[in-house]
Amino acid sequence: MARARRFDRSRSNSSSSSTSPERGADDDNDSFMLQNNDSQSSLALSLSETDMVTDSLTEREYEERCRLCPVYRLPAELLISIFARLSSPKDHQSCMLVSRDWARNSVGLLWHRPSMSNWHNVQNVIKSIRKADKFFAYQELVKRLNMSTLAAQVSDGTLGGMNSCKRIERLTLTTCTKLTDVSLAPLVEGNRSLVALDVTGIEQLTDRTLFAVAENCLRLQGLNVTGCRRLTDASIVKVAQNCRHLKRVSCSRWTVGPPLMLF
Repeated sequence: MARARRFDRSRSNSSSSSTSPERGADDDNDSFMLQNNDSQSSLALSLSETDMVTDSLTEREYEERCRLCPVYRLPAELLISIFARLSSPKDHQSCMLVSRDWARNSVGLLWHRPSMSNWHNVQNVIKSIRKADKFFAYQELVKRLNMSTLAAQVSDGTLGGMNSCKRIERLTLTTCTKLTDVSLAPLVEGNRSLVALDVTGIEQLTDRTLFAVAENCLRLQGLNVTGCRRLTDASIVKVAQNCRHLKRVSCSRWTVGPPLMLF
């Protein structure tokens, strides 16, 4: 009976994929986003398609598996905590190749902040997200998106490939001057998780995107619209009224006119 109870408990732990370990400091290179008090990025692994892997095993098969490799007794949250201490994405990629269990518990660490430092990485990320027969719902795993490294080259077509990512918590598009509402507004619409948005220097940005932020991103804590000269008082006030968790707002030199009263 003791073994049966252990088996059931382990099965329930392996499916509790929403538990995430504590993470270190964010490595986003935008100082505005590196403030205290932001909610930590969660590693909510929406992987219900694979949660049945352990449940499909019989008790005898599971016990034999644990006898041969005791690591299978570890609950998902411990595996994620261990994987989080690995130093590079290549290590996480190696973990994904070990087994389905390891893949399920390491894929979130690999995808929650995808590398967008060069065009090869960007193309791979977008291709994986758009792929119809993908094993994981990658678009749901992306929590932080920073495209400022390729700022001068990022266009609406590039960002449009990420429109299905509706769980982004931190979006950094500093000086991505080619971007417009065409790609920004659809990315924001339907996103209830966004807590920090930096669109510094995007001069073509208009009220359309900020109205979408005000209607959808009620958890927003940080907003940087410095240099967004086409914004008006109306959209800034709407964000201030709807996003009651706002802690930091930077909007210097965004318009010319009388002093803006947010509250």
